Formats: sequence, C-alpha cells, structure tokens
Amino acid sequence: MICDCHIHSFAKGITREGASYAPPEQDLADYWADEAQANGITRAVIVQASVDGTDNSAVLQALTAPPKGMETRGVAMISDKTEGLAEMTAAGVRAARIQDSAKLGISQLGQLPALAARVAEFDWHMELNTAPSRFDLVTDALRAMPEGQPLVLDHMGHIDPQSPKDLDALLALMETGRVWVKLAPTRVSALAHRYDDLETPITRLMAAFPERCLWGSDWPHVMTPPPVPRIAPMLDLCQRVLTPAQQGLLFDTNPAQLYRF
Repeated sequence: MICDCHIHSFAKGITREGASYAPPEQDLADYWADEAQANGITRAVIVQASVDGTDNSAVLQALTAPPKGMETRGVAMISDKTEGLAEMTAAGVRAARIQDSAKLGISQLGQLPALAARVAEFDWHMELNTAPSRFDLVTDALRAMPEGQPLVLDHMGHIDPQSPKDLDALLALMETGRVWVKLAPTRVSALAHRYDDLETPITRLMAAFPERCLWGSDWPHVMTPPPVPRIAPMLDLCQRVLTPAQQGLLFDTNPAQLYRF
C-alpha cells in the first residue's frame, strides 16, 4: 500500500484572474492514469493549491469521484469565514493548510492558532508551507494551538539538504512531539530527478521520527522547471535507503493514522 500525501487536482476550463501562476489543467483522473496506477499508489491526499485560495471546489470534486481503485482524503484552505466544515469533513477533508511562503508572497502564519482552534472540533490537523528561517516562529505558534493537534510541514520544511543547520533545526522542531513532515523531494533536492542529496535527511528523519514522516510527490509539479519530475525515482530513493519496516510506516501506516483512511 502506497499513499501519496501531497498532490493537487485542478479544475479544467476556468480562468483565474490575477493568479500568481497558471496551473496545468490536470486533475485526479490524470494523476491516476499518468502516475498512480503504474507506481502502485492506491491512496492520495489532495491538497488545496495556493492559486485557488479558499475556493476548495476542485478538491471537493475530486473527493466525490475518485478513480476506481483509489481512496482519497483532502486538505483545504480556509478563512475565519469559511462555512461548511462539517460537510467538508464528511467528504474526506482532514486538515487545513496555511501558506507562509516568501516565494508566493503569502504569510499566514499569524492565523495558524486561530484557524487551528476552529478546525479542532472536526478533528482536523494543520498543514504548513514554510521554511527554516521561520521555524522559531512556528515553535511559538505551536504553543498557541490546541493541545495535541498535529502540524504537518510541507516539502520537508524547504530545508537545504546540504545544510546540517537546516536539518538540525527541522529535527529540533519535531522534538516538540507535535510536528510531522512530508518527505516530498522535488522542491528541496538540487539534483533534479535523482534526489541522491536527500539520502541523509530522509534517513535521519526516519530514524528519529519514524511514526511522523509522510511521503508526497507534489504532482503535477506546478512552478517546476522542465522536464516534469516522475514519481518512480522518488519511490526508488525511499526503497533504497529505508528498511521494509520504515517503508511500511512512511507509505501506509502513518498516512492511514493521520488522514483516517
């Protein structure tokens, strides 16, 4: 069983006025045909992309009609005014996502405690797109979140794999016992489509916190230079450097627990 904990699904045939980028018109059915089926991926977490803001309709649409043979869960982006959280939960949404990205020009970290409190009654966790320079602020925000509520960092926390300082900072943040991390390589590795520079971070993270690591592909790889990354080399890396028991946690047990498959 392999669960991809970070993909996006985009509505087709719509125009996004003022969007920071134009996403590819690729949805969950394309993911299944393009990558998932061939790589044995039968579970996926559909994450709301920043370009769609708090309009979660594409995520919800994908959750209602997954391809045969695939189970799905969702991660939404919400505001303090977003309605229908109970209905989203019933549809399969399990978390809310916060952006704290200099690249995107978005910093919502200050909203984290309030939004976390709002979704806690639905047993959602929080997901955060941030970077090591912000980890001290993340630690402060954690203290203001509801007790025990998990916080998942996207894209390996955007660490530099050649920086021991970055990796140590990520490990220290995970020492809080609240933080999970997605081992999603494409926005972190400097070795396009090989990912060998992630061997040390992945092995250290899985050795230290084997029950709080997840894997994600970031399909369909928006704002990523060509050629388009493929999933097989990502899986090959994990299968090469991790034990079978660690792979079972990363690909199956951990996501099943967090996203309640």
